[in-house]
Amino acid sequence: MGNCSPSPRRRGRPTSPHLPRSASATAAGAATTTVSPCALARSPSVSAAAGDGEDVVRVYGSDGCPVAWRIRVSLLYKAAAPVHFTPSEAAPLGRPVLRLSASDPELCGTADELLRHVDARFEGKPLVAPPEQPARASAAAAAAEEVAELVRLQHRSAERHLEGVASKVAEMVKKGGKKAGKGGKLVVEGAEVRRLGKWYGDAMEVMLEHARMEETVLFPDIQRASFPGVCDVANEQHGRHLPMMNGIKEDIKTLLTLELGSSLFHEVLVNLSIRLKALQDHTKEHFKEEEKELLPRLEGVRRMQREEGNVSDKSNTAWASEAMGAMEMTHSKLFAFFMTGLLPQEAMQYLDLCVREYTEKIDK
Repeated sequence: MGNCSPSPRRRGRPTSPHLPRSASATAAGAATTTVSPCALARSPSVSAAAGDGEDVVRVYGSDGCPVAWRIRVSLLYKAAAPVHFTPSEAAPLGRPVLRLSASDPELCGTADELLRHVDARFEGKPLVAPPEQPARASAAAAAAEEVAELVRLQHRSAERHLEGVASKVAEMVKKGGKKAGKGGKLVVEGAEVRRLGKWYGDAMEVMLEHARMEETVLFPDIQRASFPGVCDVANEQHGRHLPMMNGIKEDIKTLLTLELGSSLFHEVLVNLSIRLKALQDHTKEHFKEEEKELLPRLEGVRRMQREEGNVSDKSNTAWASEAMGAMEMTHSKLFAFFMTGLLPQEAMQYLDLCVREYTEKIDK
């Protein structure tokens, strides 16, 4: 990787970017969605007229370039300097160019290389560059790891959202759900309960879609490549979780109908906290078992698919794309919400998987 010169030719004022739907949802939701400490930072973007300061980070590239978008989203997490994007079709080799300050040279390279420069420039901020991956021994191993990474990242997001909801309810229980002193205001307000219901409802949608994806895309082939019944425990756990999840949803609905601060309200709130803690524990154990017992079998599944002639050596990303395609609700309406459950480095990894899926569809 090296410096790129001459500077990319600028054309006009910065325009609205054209992203794949999933990536655009991330950027649009980043400044407005707030969920626990994992939420995206607000973007310190500046106008073209104000973009001449020493500390301005400049990104030059095509409006629709996936690599440029990965760089721009990564800078949202840093929130350490104003960011100025200039659309340019003259970037060397079609790659975006990054300039971290007025005194720094212009840099171009792969997305991972540029992300590592961003990490080095904003030391002490959350890491965004993906961790170094060991070389895979075969194409089957590489394809299997891509799908396993997708599953693990979805697990992490669901875990953190459940943790956030459970922590919020525990906080409400601690308040008591009653009035603060004689004649005082209610400590727990109706708007707080409604926000809780929305948060949990979105988390439930993501978890259910993830379970359906596993049951339709992954589990049937894992069983064929291993032995009948290897996924039975996971399927049974999915079935047991559904009544628990529905029960929690009904408890939240009940809270909305009760008088705030009443003894019955507090009783239902305590019961809700107990149910959420149980669901959180069961879900964490379930994900742990899947990652230990089932994900290591994916390489064998890929070998079986190749032996059957269902895939070629050139279609490594198609398997992950199929799993991605089964997450339609998560990757459209709930994408910004889902991403706030990931740490910055994890979110960038997931965004990379989304970009690869989008690029493969375009290539077809």
